[in-house]
Amino acid sequence: MDVTEHIEPIIHDRRRRWPWVVLPLLLLLFAANHLEHYFRSQRLARNATDGLTVRAETNLLTGHTSIGIAEQKSGKSASGLLHFAVLGQWNYTSKTPGTCPSAIMALNGKIVSCIGFMYPLEAGKEIKTFCLMRTTQTCCYGPRPQYNQYLLTEMKSPVKFERLAPVVVSGKFVVDPQPSQGFIYRLEGETVTPIADDGPEENPAEVSKRTKLPLFDFSLLSGMENQSQRRLSPELLKWDGQTVLAAGYFADREGTQFLICRNYWNGANPALAPSFFNSLMAIPEDRNQIPPLWCEKGIMQGVAAIEKDPSKWSEHGIVRLLHAVSLKKNGPQLRADVGPFAAWWEELLVFAAVLYWSFRRPSRNHLSSEEQS
Repeated sequence: MDVTEHIEPIIHDRRRRWPWVVLPLLLLLFAANHLEHYFRSQRLARNATDGLTVRAETNLLTGHTSIGIAEQKSGKSASGLLHFAVLGQWNYTSKTPGTCPSAIMALNGKIVSCIGFMYPLEAGKEIKTFCLMRTTQTCCYGPRPQYNQYLLTEMKSPVKFERLAPVVVSGKFVVDPQPSQGFIYRLEGETVTPIADDGPEENPAEVSKRTKLPLFDFSLLSGMENQSQRRLSPELLKWDGQTVLAAGYFADREGTQFLICRNYWNGANPALAPSFFNSLMAIPEDRNQIPPLWCEKGIMQGVAAIEKDPSKWSEHGIVRLLHAVSLKKNGPQLRADVGPFAAWWEELLVFAAVLYWSFRRPSRNHLSSEEQS
């Protein structure tokens, strides 16, 4: 008797039962995928920054730009998040220290998280001691901040220094007024998490070579500034309608558009101020493409549009970059709000493939016993 006569029915029986085992397991995996996303979203909502955003600061020294944490709500700290608005309730001065408010003392000795900017108190790419500040105002030209607007932070081990990007620092909060040492609040830091995308800076020429797109030449604009009759050169008009790359410094990001400038401008030097002779007006594909305030420069891709009517230059600029999108290559970052690990359409493809494999007619790789005989 041929052994295949006994094996083949067993194989077919297993094939019939296999889908009813695998398909339910697959559906359970899909459900777990979406449940994980749901609970992750709920956790992020609970730990949200309560209306906290980053904004341009305008009430500092005239002529210098700065960015800061804009806390829309003050009062008690929610979900372990310590707001600078709460710290600011203690109007401390060395001459009139006053009494620390109860809302602040209630957090003394507790583990909290605070969002701010790092001001280093030591040199190096990795540091252990820094001031966590509400704004980036402190620089070689900036004024000294008030005691209640920063935390002296001492980490257990060195962490990467983030120059402009906001960070979340978690650790033990301590009310410890020592004005002679320059602080009234301390944070015994445990972790530092950058909020911003921490991608490497790319070389525009290399990006142009990789994408096979030309880099816009800002010198075509600057050459027009000293002309008695401002006319568009044939070289500039050739860029009209082309998909190009624009690399430069970002400015004026308060609305639905922004500038890509040839030069960096700190708000003080009029010779470097953005104008339509050194900048492009970028119209982003969507609001998500507007660079964050802590991102000074970058590379954008879009379609160049030349404004041929000089009377509209003051409004539109000479060159606009339409449908602008960022080409920044992001580095590793926390998985936060990017959705489920597998999208619904990916799950559908997997399910269809498994379904087809389960119920397709089996191929015969051997002859029947009758054919063999």
